[in-house]
Amino acid sequence: MEKLVERAKAGDERAEKEIFDKLFVRFKYLAKRRVGNEDYEDLAQEACMTVLEKYKTEEFTVNFTAWAYGVLKMKIGNWIQARQRLSGKKVSFEEAYGAPDISEIGSDLKRHLIDCIRQLARSYNRYARLINLSYQGYSTGEICERVDISANNYYVILNRGRSLLKECLAGKGVV
Repeated sequence: MEKLVERAKAGDERAEKEIFDKLFVRFKYLAKRRVGNEDYEDLAQEACMTVLEKYKTEEFTVNFTAWAYGVLKMKIGNWIQARQRLSGKKVSFEEAYGAPDISEIGSDLKRHLIDCIRQLARSYNRYARLINLSYQGYSTGEICERVDISANNYYVILNRGRSLLKECLAGKGVV
């Protein structure tokens, strides 16, 4: 896949189409497993379109395929959260986006991630605490009760913490 990406970045339209075709087949399968028969093709196509719009300008901290799957994962998570909001149900971040499997990432990225988490903890201790409690498996209700915040505030803090980690991983550091 990496060679296809190099060719596509150089302007090879056939390579770009091949990337889209391969990703779409894989994305459909994964989206169907997460969301069932409803909207899985639309989610797969939307994720592929986002990948094709951004891959030329993106500097990958992981390989292209891992980055592309991350795009799909976010699209599925956003879809699940939107559906839950419409139905009036609450869904945890982990249920929507899936808990990350740190064993799948390389040692350099793992070290960089740990450094970013440490920076976040030094700069925004509350964010790091909530992320840690969430990672440990506490439910949203348990975390909110434990730190005395509302569920909405919890989701805002998680989202901000995730954004700060994303910026740090992209090399911008924790502001």
